[in-house]
Amino acid sequence: MRRLSNAYLSIAATAAVLALSGCGVAPAPIEKPPVAQAQGEIHGGQQPIAGATIQLYAVGTSGYGSAATPLFSPALITSASGSFTFPANYCPADPSALVYLVGSGGQPAGAGTGITNNNEALMVVLGPCNSLNASTHIRINELTTVAAAWALAPFMSGTTNAYLNIGSSSTNAKGLQLAFEAAAEVVNTSTGAVGGTTLPAGATLPTQEINTLADILGQCVNSAGGTSDATSCGMLFTLAKNTSNTVAPTDTITAAFNIAQNPARFVGSLFFLVPPVPVFEPVLSSAPNDWTVAIQYTGGGLNAPTAIAADQAGNIWVANSGGSSVSEFNNLGSTLLGATGTSTGGAPTGLAVDLNGNAWVTIGGGNSILEVHANGSADAPITGNGLNQPTALAIDGSGMLWVANGAGNSVSLFDNTGTAVSGSPFTGGGIASPKGIAINSNANANCSDCH
Repeated sequence: MRRLSNAYLSIAATAAVLALSGCGVAPAPIEKPPVAQAQGEIHGGQQPIAGATIQLYAVGTSGYGSAATPLFSPALITSASGSFTFPANYCPADPSALVYLVGSGGQPAGAGTGITNNNEALMVVLGPCNSLNASTHIRINELTTVAAAWALAPFMSGTTNAYLNIGSSSTNAKGLQLAFEAAAEVVNTSTGAVGGTTLPAGATLPTQEINTLADILGQCVNSAGGTSDATSCGMLFTLAKNTSNTVAPTDTITAAFNIAQNPARFVGSLFFLVPPVPVFEPVLSSAPNDWTVAIQYTGGGLNAPTAIAADQAGNIWVANSGGSSVSEFNNLGSTLLGATGTSTGGAPTGLAVDLNGNAWVTIGGGNSILEVHANGSADAPITGNGLNQPTALAIDGSGMLWVANGAGNSVSLFDNTGTAVSGSPFTGGGIASPKGIAINSNANANCSDCH
């Protein structure tokens, strides 16, 4: 979604040596003037943060929450106007590595002259390192921090300075890439304003909630800092502890990360931290049910959805009981199966996606299962093998289809072509009116709501 240019800016100082006739000594090398670099500024609210430390990080690749790699040596320090300019030759060995920028410490103008806030930390998601060039302008503020922390929370770790540990496993590099793209949908990384890349028709950003969260962080950022409950930061840190609610953060990025991971905790108390005159507006008029930041989508055939799944490309499949259809959206929310989706011929109850990117759907009223291909075409419904008001299905690592039968008190098994497997359906073991099914690490199926 961040369709930035793929030009990799690499600056090499080149010397041109002139051979002078009759002279045995070459003159000093003449260096080319430096090429312009990416630049930007860090703001607390609408005011600059001077003396902040700016560091660019490449995401970790050894697991979820693995250590990121700092790329600036030394780190940059912002000017009195909060501005900074990238150095030359900063990308890692893999120039396409995903990178993000962090600003910490410094003197926020909003805190008063000469006051240093050691608890301030703000960040912005940028994308592939080689997409940054001389035309890149970056604004770091509370809004970019909310977008980054909420999108990257599944890939972060740490009870303090969580921004040092952002990474994915080698098997889910795509997931981290999609998280970067999601963050760029929420804010414009150049202006630091809500609304990044163009959303598809029918998509709506929770602008008021994003502004509200930014204003909550801003109360700490634009202050003298501190960790006691009496300070602006102390109040935030007390409410935004880690998942076990035992360790308080000491920087605003980790506070945002903790809120994103625990969105239903202390919602009203956090809302109370919104200043009387918010910097980012409009804000929520009252506390929400939780602090989940979600982009809302409509269209594409969505109608009383009952099940959802994602394929390996990051596309989202939805079963619509109200429209007797299946919808598919790409990771940006654009529909891939038209305005109405693909008809299933009956109300779907469950859905799973196989390794080939095809969706398998249970049709309760039709006592059948149906395969919908990635191009939207659907095969003929499959019946028999004990299918009796199927409620859900799951696919194991071998591509076998396990189907829970709500009225049959059983589980039916099919191979990856939809052919019934001998010996199924399976009964007993407490299976009674199953409503869901999943595969465990031993490739065994486990039904849910069996009673």
